[in-house]
Amino acid sequence: MATFVFFHVGPDLEWPDRMVASIHAHNPGAEVIQVTDHDTPTAEGVTWTAPTLGDPRYLMQWRVDAFAALGLDAPAIYMDTDMVVHKPLQPDMMLGFADIAMTRRSFNKEASFNVRQRGQDYSEHEGKTLDQVYPFVGCMTVTPNSSAWEDLSEMYQALPDKYRVWYGDQEVLREYAKRKRVAHLAEHVYACLPEFLPEHPHPLVVHYKGQRKRLIANAQV
Repeated sequence: MATFVFFHVGPDLEWPDRMVASIHAHNPGAEVIQVTDHDTPTAEGVTWTAPTLGDPRYLMQWRVDAFAALGLDAPAIYMDTDMVVHKPLQPDMMLGFADIAMTRRSFNKEASFNVRQRGQDYSEHEGKTLDQVYPFVGCMTVTPNSSAWEDLSEMYQALPDKYRVWYGDQEVLREYAKRKRVAHLAEHVYACLPEFLPEHPHPLVVHYKGQRKRLIANAQV
């Protein structure tokens, strides 16, 4: 039985409901855990919830800390809620003998990195490509247990405050990958952006991040 984990806070369950339904459609019997706060309702199809406390100003750090606090002792797939699963997923197979499996960027790798985000200055990365700065995307990660999340949470605590506002999750993934055995989950397979479906028509998962959410109306789920 595969285990899936997602983080969601807030009353709008449209995307969590859709994501969880897609998991169950292709992974019968899957355990789905919703990491959340004490006020958010439970998405349909969730096996159990893990309420936690965090600062909404630093949402991505809250997510990493919450995954660490969850304390799972078995392999699990940790996903963003704006993803739709199209095929069975097995965390053991995705991990292999690695310490962690991370989504390896496939798209827009040569694009210039934007050093101004959310009112913050990231000019230390001026002149670099997106792939040079953040080769790993934080939308899907697989770990054998909670120890990786505990390490990532500790690394997050040491970041400058601006990375707590934005980019921190990708920052710690990049640095963690330098010292651990990492299985690469190709983005075009495990988190394909919908505009690239003509080029990659049979991904395991489609990722409707940002403004792409409006494209779901024309998608097969």
